[in-house]
Amino acid sequence: MTTSPVRRFLDRLTGRKPAPPARPTSWACATCGEAHDDLPAVAFPAPLAWAQASEQQQADDFDLTSDTCIWRNDEGEHYFVRGVLDLPLTDREGVLSFGVWTSLSRDNFFRYLPTFEDENDADRVDMPPMFGWFSNSLPGYPETLSLKCMVHVRTGGLRPLIELEETDHPLAVAQREGIPFQQAIDYVHAHLGV
Repeated sequence: MTTSPVRRFLDRLTGRKPAPPARPTSWACATCGEAHDDLPAVAFPAPLAWAQASEQQQADDFDLTSDTCIWRNDEGEHYFVRGVLDLPLTDREGVLSFGVWTSLSRDNFFRYLPTFEDENDADRVDMPPMFGWFSNSLPGYPETLSLKCMVHVRTGGLRPLIELEETDHPLAVAQREGIPFQQAIDYVHAHLGV
């Protein structure tokens, strides 16, 4: 919205500051044309290793579910779990969520697996954070593959929360400090095509 020249003149004359532009409270989806208040999650169906494998390798070398992945290659077995990386919004309630994958050690993977499949949250409450390597490349950021992270198991049947190591990587900074809603909208439009 532009301000008329008369209004700007009167504002300067009286010393009145113009109102700041309104912050967006919703975003328009390029796919459906509707306005939405909540942001869609950016989700990866598998770790990058699976996505880069041929169809034959995917069939032969990977056991992939919606929440876990085991990859067998010449170096041995590699274990992955799906989690959630949240970027808090700085100018309103909410987060931009990424459904991402991280590696776990064999011991941690098999310690985690029964608690995820069990309806009893008591086992999850006692699990300490587990070290992992971030296992996806997020578009719009410098390379994110193999960033150090911690996997925090959550109760209520929720996927674990992924916390990146505190570094100066832009994604780690965004997770610590948050991003404005408009930046989240721009990300969604640029990288999800919605």
